[in-house]
Amino acid sequence: MAPGMSGRGGAALLCLSALLAHASGRSHPASPSPPGPQASPVLPVSYRLSHTRLAFFLREARPPSPAVANSSLQRSEPFVVFQTKELPVLNVSLGPFSTSQVVARELLQPSSTLDIPERLTVNWKVRAFIVRSHVPASQPVVQVLFYVAGRDWDDFGVTERLPCVRLHAFRDAREVKSSCRLSGGLATCLVRAELPLAWFGPPAPAAPPTARRKSPDGLEPEATGESQQAELYYTLHAPDASGGCGGSRRGAGPGVGARAESPTQHPLLRIGSISLFRPPPRRTLQEHRLDSNLMIRLPDRPLKPGEVLSILLYLAPNSSSPSSPSVEHFTLRVKAKKGVTLLGTKSRSGQWHVTSELLTGAKHSTATVDVAWAQSTPLPPREGQGPLEILQLDFEMENFTSQSVKRRIMWHIDYRGHGALPDLERAVTELTVIQRDVQAILPLAMDTEIINTAILTGRTVAIPVKVIAIEVNGLVLDISALVECESDNEDIIKVSSSCDYVFVSGKESRGSMNARVTFRYDVLNAPLEMTVWVPKLPLHIELSDARLSQVKGWRVPILPDRRSVRESEDEDEEEEERRQSASRGCTLQYQHATLQVFTQFHTTSSEGTDQVVTMLGPDWLVEVTDLVSDFMRVGDPRVAHMVDSSTLAGLEPGTTPFKVVSPLTEAVLGETLLTVTEEKVSITQLQAQVVASLALSLRPSPGSSHTILATTAAQQTLSFLKQEALLSLWLSYSDGTTAPLSLYSPRDYGLLVSSLDEHVATVTQDRAFPLVVAEAEGSGELLRAELTIAESCQKTKRKSVLATTPVGLRVHFGRDEEDPTYDYPGPSQPGPGGGEDEARGAGPPGSALPAPEAPGPGTASPVVPPTEDFLPLPTGFLQVPRGLTDLEIGMYALLGVFCLAILVFLINCIVFVLRYRHKRIPPEGQTSMDHSHHWVFLGNGQPLRVQGELSPPAGNPLETVPAFCHGDHHSSGSSQTSVQSQVHGRGDGSSGGSARDQAEDPASSPTSKRKRVKFTTFTTLPSEELAYDSVPAGEEDEEEEEDLGWGCPDVAGPTRPTAPPDLHNYMRRIKEIA
Repeated sequence: MAPGMSGRGGAALLCLSALLAHASGRSHPASPSPPGPQASPVLPVSYRLSHTRLAFFLREARPPSPAVANSSLQRSEPFVVFQTKELPVLNVSLGPFSTSQVVARELLQPSSTLDIPERLTVNWKVRAFIVRSHVPASQPVVQVLFYVAGRDWDDFGVTERLPCVRLHAFRDAREVKSSCRLSGGLATCLVRAELPLAWFGPPAPAAPPTARRKSPDGLEPEATGESQQAELYYTLHAPDASGGCGGSRRGAGPGVGARAESPTQHPLLRIGSISLFRPPPRRTLQEHRLDSNLMIRLPDRPLKPGEVLSILLYLAPNSSSPSSPSVEHFTLRVKAKKGVTLLGTKSRSGQWHVTSELLTGAKHSTATVDVAWAQSTPLPPREGQGPLEILQLDFEMENFTSQSVKRRIMWHIDYRGHGALPDLERAVTELTVIQRDVQAILPLAMDTEIINTAILTGRTVAIPVKVIAIEVNGLVLDISALVECESDNEDIIKVSSSCDYVFVSGKESRGSMNARVTFRYDVLNAPLEMTVWVPKLPLHIELSDARLSQVKGWRVPILPDRRSVRESEDEDEEEEERRQSASRGCTLQYQHATLQVFTQFHTTSSEGTDQVVTMLGPDWLVEVTDLVSDFMRVGDPRVAHMVDSSTLAGLEPGTTPFKVVSPLTEAVLGETLLTVTEEKVSITQLQAQVVASLALSLRPSPGSSHTILATTAAQQTLSFLKQEALLSLWLSYSDGTTAPLSLYSPRDYGLLVSSLDEHVATVTQDRAFPLVVAEAEGSGELLRAELTIAESCQKTKRKSVLATTPVGLRVHFGRDEEDPTYDYPGPSQPGPGGGEDEARGAGPPGSALPAPEAPGPGTASPVVPPTEDFLPLPTGFLQVPRGLTDLEIGMYALLGVFCLAILVFLINCIVFVLRYRHKRIPPEGQTSMDHSHHWVFLGNGQPLRVQGELSPPAGNPLETVPAFCHGDHHSSGSSQTSVQSQVHGRGDGSSGGSARDQAEDPASSPTSKRKRVKFTTFTTLPSEELAYDSVPAGEEDEEEEEDLGWGCPDVAGPTRPTAPPDLHNYMRRIKEIA
């Protein structure tokens, strides 16, 4: 079996693992620049790949080229996709802003020989297996099995669209072609091409029949004599209109130097070579000697169940020597073991007289055959003569359940007048009985390569395996459940006990380009070769700052758990922690550092050599931070702690190792030192840039056809009214390091962004992301950012400011030539695609903004951007509006219904108020009122009613007590108008008075046993308008008695009159009752 490794060296690296499904869907936060005097900020965006099974973000081992250099407004990130069933989606986010882009098919498979229309065939590859590498002239047929590796065997939707494979066999200038179509669950097909006999050379001399010989691998007879070489290639082509691939065709005949057909349009891919030979003529029978006188002949082939086997008994040449016992009369005893039934015997020559007796038992059947020379003359000498045929024995092969069995027949000869031969000299014939005539077995793996991430995660990575058998007639069978298997080196790769998958468990120590697992079926065996990649140890741990210090003046609350806010979404929990921090106090903030873990997957080239081959080449590092996040350890948790899986923070001075341990053995896979110093650093600069949107572009990575480079550029210009933008903030420290402000928890600082020109832009304050809202066109340093310590750590009313910086802003409505257009998701909306997986990154707290607080004076609330979405187009392209989606139409319809309901409610309120007002306000000129027993009249000539009429009905304890001021002192002749006023009762039961000085005659009233009394005063107003004059409740006085003001200011004199005694007594009794 010779595998054809098409595109083996530079092809893809795939593996099937649930873990890597999780790893391919991971987020990749940007990290700050490494420490140094020239450290500069980069755009702190987060990348996330979704819809992939196996993918990694990468980093160049050498310094990046200027074309991919990062800056404060741009960040590039290379990545590679090894396995996916659909087009991946790359999402990039910064705070509430995000955009995403589908990775184009051309980037995933730049050059693929297996191209299926409307189907993603990332890293699929066709593999070829030669069934027999030595082809005899007696069976001049070459057979090659093709199958598609790297394809999910559960994906049945593509099997009907697989292409045809054409086999090309070349011998000198001659060619033979044959085709088949890939099909079935394994996407396999077997090509059979008949070769001309002229390709096999001259015939070999004859040889006598011998015992059947097998090659060492048990696949075919060994070739003898001179062999000829033929080369095998294949091409892929689409099926014809009927779905067929065409039959086999033969090229030019012998002596012709050109091919009979025109060259194929598809490239020829080499499979390997085969040996053609002419075996010596061989008889179809094999011989076995029973002793020096007798021999048997039987067919030289495996037997099938139910087949009748005829064995002939012969008198061997030279059997009548003087030392040989007489063979004229002998008895043959035959014992057939279980599974073989002796049917009968019959004489093959009239010169011999044969009689037999058959006995059939449960375990075996026996026959006793008496053979005697039938002629009167003695047996002539047999010197120099051939075998003499004596008799025939017929045996039947019984059925069985296994694939093949061995059956035995024992022979015992008893010569008359001679003792029996010792048992050890008794002859035994062994027969092979098979269910099927299998000529080769081939193990097929769903993928040809496996990446051993189990060393990093402790989770097994497995590849399914199927074993198929190929019969002599070309039939292909699945025999996976009938084979045995064994790994040649379990330190590289293992195989399951059921032989249905190969796997790595994490306990392996090395890789190999040809890790081998051997499968056995009956007398046949075949190896499965895999490429196993292992991570290079120790892991490379990279810290953005390996020396952390306290920051002068930056005080933060002491919390029991210094988790980032991004890990907690419970506002009540955060509020409780703030209250507790006030009692614990504050401490200086320590610097934070980001961490990333990289490695290279490598393997050894071939057995017996130590040459190391690196996956994707030595210029690339693979990031495995997410894979080892659960196994990161801080040596001394008192010195530093992990804020999250990618951030470290100092706790107290000291030095501690930071390491990644093995999930299986607790061995250290990688380690680096982290120092927390007693020195203090100061914030030298707060750098801020406006980010209005993100533009994402994808292109092939320079120098590598398998990696993709994602570049995100930030647009600074606000281009439409009410557009929102956020600030990208970076801190520069006195030790030369920089860090994004988003690296720190928002609870540890206060950020105030103010607008210096609110006609151009306003600011919506939010705890994590203050948003800038465009109001009008303008440019310049129109914003100011101020970083303060946490509110709970402020010692005085004056805020402690850590750093301030002016921020440049440009608002230009319309198309901007310097910035590309982009997808703009609002701060409270998910990104493109509408799904959480696509819209959310792993950057600052969450991807969607919490509801902002009510804006203050001069600020505007955040608004949803215009309904047009802008696709990522090159610079200078127009913004193309799109139609409303079904979701947007539904939301707008719901909003319209709510607005209509609010409008109806307001109209009902207005109608109710108008009716109530019409009912309560008496018309002009009304001088008398019904139900006078509900009112108390106070005036110069009006007597009080009796006590019984003063009491309100029992159903309303807060009945009002009205009074009229009669119009003898009007300044004009207008009619009398009444205005309702209420005097509310106080908490102590007393009643307040009016603030106005009014002149009224004293009046007394008997008490009413009610807790509160409302006084209503009607005053005379001009007839042109109606006015309401509410009499407010008076403030509580220390004295029990109060002066009262009345509602007729035109009657009052220049001096305030004193209340009559009767009125005082009346009010006192009311308060006592209350």
